[in-house]
Amino acid sequence: MSRSKLRWFYCVIFLMVPIHFLWAQESPKIKKKATLTINSGNTAQNCSNSLKNCLIQISQNLTQCLPKPGAITITNNSRIVAKNIQASSSDTNFNTFVVQNNGCPASLQPGHSCTISFFTNTSIAFLTPNVLVKGTNTTSTFFDMQALACQARLTATPTTVNLAFGGSSQNVTVTNIGNANANNVQATIASPTLGIIETNNCPSALAPNASCQFSFISDSSAGSTTATISASNASNSVPITINVSPAPATVISVPATAVIPVSDSAGVSFTVMNLTSNPAYNVTVNLPPAWTSTVSSSTCSVIPGNGTCNLTLTSNAFEAFVAQGGILVNGDNISSPPTMALAFSVSGYLVYSVQSPNMYVIQDADSSSVWSEDTTTIPGITETSTHPPDACNGATDGFCNTTQIFNFYEQMQSNAATLCYNITLDNIGPVTAGTWYLPSVCELGIFDPSIPNGSDAGCPSGFPNVVTNLYSLGFLTDLSGKYWSSTEYNNAPSDAWYQEFIGNKQSTQGANVRNGSFGSLLVRCVRIIGPA
Repeated sequence: MSRSKLRWFYCVIFLMVPIHFLWAQESPKIKKKATLTINSGNTAQNCSNSLKNCLIQISQNLTQCLPKPGAITITNNSRIVAKNIQASSSDTNFNTFVVQNNGCPASLQPGHSCTISFFTNTSIAFLTPNVLVKGTNTTSTFFDMQALACQARLTATPTTVNLAFGGSSQNVTVTNIGNANANNVQATIASPTLGIIETNNCPSALAPNASCQFSFISDSSAGSTTATISASNASNSVPITINVSPAPATVISVPATAVIPVSDSAGVSFTVMNLTSNPAYNVTVNLPPAWTSTVSSSTCSVIPGNGTCNLTLTSNAFEAFVAQGGILVNGDNISSPPTMALAFSVSGYLVYSVQSPNMYVIQDADSSSVWSEDTTTIPGITETSTHPPDACNGATDGFCNTTQIFNFYEQMQSNAATLCYNITLDNIGPVTAGTWYLPSVCELGIFDPSIPNGSDAGCPSGFPNVVTNLYSLGFLTDLSGKYWSSTEYNNAPSDAWYQEFIGNKQSTQGANVRNGSFGSLLVRCVRIIGPA
């Protein structure tokens, strides 16, 4: 071989050796990798890192948390055996708290699948994004992991409570069967609440497997309702059905009357008697609506069978109302609730009329006197006198009548009007002469045609008077006999009108000679009390 040909041969050999060597070095890098897909089981779609569509939830390995562990299913979608598949992350929470059960074999055959399940060893909640799934010869794929804190879970027994109205309380036991403290366990009673009183004996944090109790007692109404027991971090709530049976009826008795002193925090108390062996519940006075802004009644929550209780009525303002009868004293289980009459007093004087802001009161004791010592006519004070032109509205204005009588006689003789006029000291203290007066015939009362020997003064219908607003309601039972009014009798000016109190709430009007030829009559003075 010529030297030129040898030189060419050696050159070719020299070039072939590096090329072969390079091919030998590069060939491992171009080996094919097994392709993996994963599915979280939440959708039919496989996980995609770009779509961020793969999130599994995990918890502690307890049935109270999640019904099954969070898991991923891995499928080998290549023709190459996938080896040593693992799930991993650089996240601290993942490496500290996550426990995995790797069900993948060392070699996963093409087309085959395996599962890795996960749970945590703590109750801490955390999120680990981009958990890597990869084998030694596979592509990489990712999913996100959300660790949940286990919730409390509640049970209760019994779930139906039957209460007797006003009876003993019943208990419901609540147990935390979860793996976390149940915080702020509470019972919420739905409408209608039926006045049920609930007592919560649970701690602020009820530990797992610990129990506590609620007690329920009926205090208002019969019926059925629901109490829902829950906790701020419980996975459930427990409904409790509560049935309240009505209380047996009972009968009570109260006094016929009571007098409320105005602006008196002590008020007036009276006794309620339970006439049966059944307890009476929530007994109180049903006050007229117009009174309730200033007057209040206490309540007897329970009156034992055949027992008693005191109710108190108080007034918080210097304000009175006209007395009323037929006021109910009632409770939750009262059969045929009784009624009573209520009146108001100022410094011990009963109020018979209210013409706001003035209160008209009557004396608490009798006097006796002639109407006058003569029979001289005093102008302008008969039942037909009208002002103007007359001096007074004789039938209705006792204050004006009394002033006329006092001025006419100038205290030169004894008479009923002057007796009232000269009062200068009463239960309130010193008063100016002329404060008290002899009431007119229509201020004293009314005519009752059913009572013989009476006369009708023709009083205006509905005009406030002592008979209608006090005596006929059962107050002033000490009034008895004939009481002078300050009104002269028009048909015979030598006579004057009186009001006769017969008893048994009966009263009527009449006229009598003024000068005492038939003896003295009784006197009960009245006065006006203005705002405090």
